[in-house]
Amino acid sequence: MRMTGKRIGLTTLLVALLVAGTTDAAVKAVITKTGTGQKLTGKVKWLATTKKYSIMPEGSPVEYKLDPSDVADIRVAKPAELDAAVKQVVAGRYASALPVLEKIMKDYTMLQYDVVAAQYLAQAYLKTKDPRKAVSMCDRVAGSNPQALENPGFAGIYWQGLLETEQYMKLDKALAVAIKGESRELAAVAQLRRGDIAKQKGNLDDALIDGYLRTVIFFQGIKTVQPEALYKAAKCFEEKGQHSYAEKMRKELLSSYPQSEYAQKVKSGA
Repeated sequence: MRMTGKRIGLTTLLVALLVAGTTDAAVKAVITKTGTGQKLTGKVKWLATTKKYSIMPEGSPVEYKLDPSDVADIRVAKPAELDAAVKQVVAGRYASALPVLEKIMKDYTMLQYDVVAAQYLAQAYLKTKDPRKAVSMCDRVAGSNPQALENPGFAGIYWQGLLETEQYMKLDKALAVAIKGESRELAAVAQLRRGDIAKQKGNLDDALIDGYLRTVIFFQGIKTVQPEALYKAAKCFEEKGQHSYAEKMRKELLSSYPQSEYAQKVKSGA
């Protein structure tokens, strides 16, 4: 059946409205205003063109537009599909996870969970040998939300991308800032990446002394980085022919972090 010009025009308009609706999604959130502490609950979205938050409070016909400096805190419910997508990335099922994470990034821009989605998106890109795409995406996130770089998970993946694309000057600068900063966890991840840089350049001594062993010794309280540091220290000692030291690192890894990803690698002989 042929469609008239008027019907085609109407169809085009409906499709345009549908697409506009899906790209302009609002999320229910609680915003606490800076200074007054006033809490606003309602549908919130980030306006990229004006760099403001838009919130339509529940029961109010008035739309508020707030600068980030006017927002002390934002509380958003976790997207229902996020955990499943993260598990898919961890399990290596990237194709099914990518569109879900991309949608969360879009719908939750500057709303807390975009950074988590970006972290696992970048991880998927790195695992599928596309580090430039990972770095480009992380650059966009950090450009609009510099606080994302204070998240150790996101920063660690971003730095891994910079390492894999051999952007050493940019990476060195970022690591120096993190190590001098207030976050011990972020500094620990940065110290690890310093080891990775030295290792990639073939300097095993620097990789151990300035990277992995420094992380093991001086960041013992940061349990999230210990398995990776111990595993990579063991690998360096093996390459140096210092097998007894390598074995000490592996034993510590297996006894203290038996359920970690890196302990599983040791058990499998990787």
